[in-house]
Amino acid sequence: MINLKQKALTLLSLSFAFLACQTPETETPPTDAEITELITKQVDSLYAVYERFDYDWIEFYADDYTAIYPETPISITTKDSLKAQWERIYAKYDVKLISRGRPTIIPSQDMAVSYNSFNEIFVNKETKDTINNIGTYIINWKRQDDDSWKIVFETLHNE
Repeated sequence: MINLKQKALTLLSLSFAFLACQTPETETPPTDAEITELITKQVDSLYAVYERFDYDWIEFYADDYTAIYPETPISITTKDSLKAQWERIYAKYDVKLISRGRPTIIPSQDMAVSYNSFNEIFVNKETKDTINNIGTYIINWKRQDDDSWKIVFETLHNE
């Protein structure tokens, strides 16, 4: 007759054997609809922060990203250089986002493209001259190792 201690050891051994034989669960990749919803929220969050006209919106960018702006060469840009660029802009202009279109999202597993229209004005602080900046903003988002999404490419087309 098996005593209680032997039963417990047998049960424990069987439990370990059962757990060791199981295959690990693999994470189901997100669907296109889930990625589209996630990136739409990212774009909405980016604009909500951008409208405050501080520098927190720069945190949506990867440390290094590719930028293509009108009449400038393609460049690998850093968040630090982006902040320096906008420090110069904010020193000279008051910037106001008038409107933006809802983003269109093209999803894939680890990357997504978003694009939307925008309309903003830059008012020269000294002369009060106004520059109207209307166009389409195109961003490539990439999933990071920590599952966050960062901007790795941006370009825009002005009207």
